[in-house]
Amino acid sequence: MFKDLNVNIYNLLIFAGIIQGIIFGIIVLTNKKYNNKASFSLACVMLLMSLSNLQYWLIDTKTIEKYTFIKFTYIPWHWLIMPFFYLFVYKYLQRKEKLDKKIKLYLFAPFFIVLSIVIVQLIYKFLINPNYELPSHFSRGIFIYLDILSILFIVSIIYMIFKMLKKYEIDNKEYDSLQVISETAWLKRLITIGLITCVFWIVAMAITVYSNEENLALFYFLWLGMSIIIYYLGYVGINKLQLIKERKKIRVTQTAKKIKKNLHDNKLDEIFENFTSIVSEKYTNPNLTLEEISKELNISSSYLSQKIKANSGENFSTYINALRIKKAKKMLINSEYKNYTTTAIGLEAGFNSKSSFYRAFKKNENCTPQQYINSQK
Repeated sequence: MFKDLNVNIYNLLIFAGIIQGIIFGIIVLTNKKYNNKASFSLACVMLLMSLSNLQYWLIDTKTIEKYTFIKFTYIPWHWLIMPFFYLFVYKYLQRKEKLDKKIKLYLFAPFFIVLSIVIVQLIYKFLINPNYELPSHFSRGIFIYLDILSILFIVSIIYMIFKMLKKYEIDNKEYDSLQVISETAWLKRLITIGLITCVFWIVAMAITVYSNEENLALFYFLWLGMSIIIYYLGYVGINKLQLIKERKKIRVTQTAKKIKKNLHDNKLDEIFENFTSIVSEKYTNPNLTLEEISKELNISSSYLSQKIKANSGENFSTYINALRIKKAKKMLINSEYKNYTTTAIGLEAGFNSKSSFYRAFKKNENCTPQQYINSQK
């Protein structure tokens, strides 16, 4: 089967990424657990990247020379990858309003234009000039120039996404107990990987245009980069979506209850009483700081720190984490939350990461959250 094919370690790794992306995309599209628009867009990105890589993989391994009909099935899938990624980010950031029609046109019109160019060439070959040879994708010609345009198109969408992320971060700078904020740092990392991949793509095409020689090895970094993105986007993206979904359900189910705590025979001074009143409302905010509360109380942070120590015997961080762990413990053993991950519960209790939740929980309870759940059965 592989006797006449150009198979090497690089395109085997690329092929593994293709298979993974296709399987992942199909699972997400067919599983009711991921039945939302953000997951749909994410699955489309995975499938489109895989299909795009597959087309070039067939050329690189010379499968297309063995089965010549494949060259007539080319579809410019890569023109759809970033538009669907934009839709994914749009829905991931929980935007409620409909996407502007002009933006939709900008995102999807280029694909249909390029597809029309491909179809026109096929019509010309089959109906007008049978001797016409379709241009190569890896030497000087229309497809290389279209790919250069696609890079500019991709960079423009990346810019649009960065603007959207920046606006989202500014709009959600203040903590809102009624809203679950989507994490954006991982998206910025992913886009950075994408930009680095684009650099390899630009270099490969520049060399191709300059030399006018077909050298597919130049594009290995591009395809391997896309394989890495497929892996990262698939597993991290779907996990982030599920965490948001779980945290929303937890927050909806939670009733607004003020924490009442009697310390040292209720001999609390007014400042500490005001402090506990503020904290009982805000302790689930992972970005809550001593400085923020001291400003609200109109006193210095050092003076407030002394008051907390004098009345509770603990420092600010320990006091806040104790409240968060108390909330997490209630949810961990409540059957109402048995289907949610411990990470989602920890984040909803106010911790800013899985590691900080586990570290604080183990310090306070001398066991992990899962061990605590098991001990209560």
